[in-house]
Amino acid sequence: MKLLDFINKQTNNAYLDFKLVSVIFDRENRVCTFKFLYKNELKDGDKDVLQKLITEYLPQKVDVVVKCKKAYVDKDLVRDVIYNFVIKHYSSVASDLEKKDISVDIQQDGIYATIEATEFNYNHLIDPNVYADILNYANSFFFEEFYLDVKSNKQNSDLTEIEIENPFENEIYLGKNNVVKCYGVDNIENIINEVNGNPIDISSIENALESVEVSGTIRFFTQKEFESKRLDKDGNKIIKTFFSFSLFDKTGKMSCVIFPNKADAPKMLGFHDGDYVIVHGDVEDYNGRLSLKATAIARCVRANQEQKEEVVEIKKEPNKDYLVCRPESYIEMSQGNLFSMGDEIGKYLMENDVVVFDIETTGLEVSRCEIIEIGAVKLHEGKKIETFETFVHPENPIPEEITNLTGITDEMVKDSPSAEKVIADFYKFCYNCTIIAYNIDFDYKFINQCGKKHGYIFDNKQIDALFMARSFIPGLKNFKLGTVCKKLGVSLENAHRAVHDAMATADVVIKLNTNLT
Repeated sequence: MKLLDFINKQTNNAYLDFKLVSVIFDRENRVCTFKFLYKNELKDGDKDVLQKLITEYLPQKVDVVVKCKKAYVDKDLVRDVIYNFVIKHYSSVASDLEKKDISVDIQQDGIYATIEATEFNYNHLIDPNVYADILNYANSFFFEEFYLDVKSNKQNSDLTEIEIENPFENEIYLGKNNVVKCYGVDNIENIINEVNGNPIDISSIENALESVEVSGTIRFFTQKEFESKRLDKDGNKIIKTFFSFSLFDKTGKMSCVIFPNKADAPKMLGFHDGDYVIVHGDVEDYNGRLSLKATAIARCVRANQEQKEEVVEIKKEPNKDYLVCRPESYIEMSQGNLFSMGDEIGKYLMENDVVVFDIETTGLEVSRCEIIEIGAVKLHEGKKIETFETFVHPENPIPEEITNLTGITDEMVKDSPSAEKVIADFYKFCYNCTIIAYNIDFDYKFINQCGKKHGYIFDNKQIDALFMARSFIPGLKNFKLGTVCKKLGVSLENAHRAVHDAMATADVVIKLNTNLT
């Protein structure tokens, strides 16, 4: 049973307008701080009641501190909540996401937030699991209904898209000298009324428009009902069915709604998330938000779709055997660690295998620089069990400044395996594991680009050890890995060599692991 459910059960639902927004555990002093938002009022004695019930709820005895804050919603708060959640849980997008990329509109019927993302981040954030994760968290944080939109700003990503030859067929005039080209679609199967077959990019729609078509993939398909203002012949309210869904194309997302007549309504039940469709209708502006009220919908496929197939085969499963980099069992060499009780292992590490990794590269720009070393350690039930360490042979010479920083020379990597073989083995090493790195957005960009180039999609859950340090080690002058290691009593030898940095980061994660959720 969740904490607030427990509290309300014990108090006859006295705290229904409270939301638990954070829990911070100070292991050194064994103090757990619970922060709540409340909507209406805070009565005398509420904190004491909460403190008593939380103490009863917790499985271990710790000192409980309760803090309560009146829930005032403003744009800056919404922006901070969404930004902090995304960079904590999906840190691979953090380097290209800024708070200014999140716009917020607070209306009487709810909170509307829009994330303007690069094309790479857009494809990541519209994943149904990621999108739902952000949406559910925001709705758990705010009392108001929360709505999220993700749009692509069409900036170049680090990954090159495969272009379609001659994808345009016709043109359409959107007003204000704005002429856009229409994408061709094939195999049109009209389901409700008829479409023209001339969809345009969603990103090209900036204002309300009449008689427009867009095509894309259905997500969040939902059937709903509403009461008509009209009455039937017996004076009863008429219940009508409508359907809402989001349509995603390469450039953006469009909220759509369709109100079929009674005869056509059953036809809509044949659509599901993932279907590719074309819809025709009017784009309407409601309180600053654009949505398409559809009058026609058809199944279809994108013209020349066969040319969009991936150049490389996407591997769903890792190779049966390691190709060039076989992991080694980890043996603890420190006598002190062998005979000490060790660190407390929290629920997350007990239930999830984790790979903590670090890479060295020929530079900072993922579009033109290469991986030259990967080092990683695997944790099982919070214990180090395997290490993965290899140089990678780059296609270009290692710059002098990188050699000065890392100590890695061209001579050291000349006989090393290629990135194609190394990434296959690293994918196998990370399979079904959470991946963690220190400032993971940098390391993940290189791993993700290299993986996709050779058919391996690193869609593992990610945790940023830097974010953990900033959240759970207060008062440091900076959060460089060396500074954090010194604070926690972790050994860091041969900094800027991948396996040593990975090992030190793993020790940091183990020290802070009870804060993981």
